[in-house]
Amino acid sequence: MRSFLIALLILLWLILGWLYYQDYNNCCTGKNEVAAAPVLTEKTGPILFNWGDKNPILGEGWPRMRDSLALFATDSTKLEITGLYCENSAPDETDSTGLARAAETKKLFTNVPPERIVIVSRAVPCDSTHRISKFESVSFAKRIHTENIKEVNEKTLIYFPFNSTKKLNNTEVESYLRDVADRVKKSGETIQLSGHTDAIGSVESNLTLGQQRADIVKNYLLSQGVSKDKIVSTSQGESSPVADNDSESGRAKNRRTELTIIR
Repeated sequence: MRSFLIALLILLWLILGWLYYQDYNNCCTGKNEVAAAPVLTEKTGPILFNWGDKNPILGEGWPRMRDSLALFATDSTKLEITGLYCENSAPDETDSTGLARAAETKKLFTNVPPERIVIVSRAVPCDSTHRISKFESVSFAKRIHTENIKEVNEKTLIYFPFNSTKKLNNTEVESYLRDVADRVKKSGETIQLSGHTDAIGSVESNLTLGQQRADIVKNYLLSQGVSKDKIVSTSQGESSPVADNDSESGRAKNRRTELTIIR
């Protein structure tokens, strides 16, 4: 009987020791533990925004960034500020939200003449984290902005004199198009051209005139070695004005070919 009790005590001791070891192993070595919920790290940067808000939140790197970007604004180039907004997120995030963000950011460039800054907006994909954490919501670019060429929001506007349809006859435009040709020959991107006119003349004649202007640019790009199947050339005639056709300055802005590089 005594031997049986001793054996039973030894067995219990061994069982308790094994249970203690398992408890320690699970608790303190990390085995079999439940994964913790991910912790959202607060984003930092020179300029951020909150969800649905137009007011920029500036970080310590902003003054240096601002001064570098100010160099983009010259006599022949402009600083383009694009206000970004989350697509499919109305009413909190809309095109007007993006424009308001760009406008508020523009006010920070007190050392740059306002006419040298262009503001636009663009929708971007977002996820649930954007609602609860600050995020980057403006982008910046240096854009050519001369009498003959204006780069605006991923498009290039090439302007034409009244009733011109024959050839470019402009060294600045030709130089620009040579750079475009070199780019797309290397990248394999496609060029989309759309010809536009003012409202003088009939709708039919302006549609033809717009196509001729688009083809002028197309033919120059072809002469620079761009493949024909990499250029799409169309006309919208007078149907898409960007300015008032009642003034000469407005009509001049409407006489254009729009060039877009499709990635």
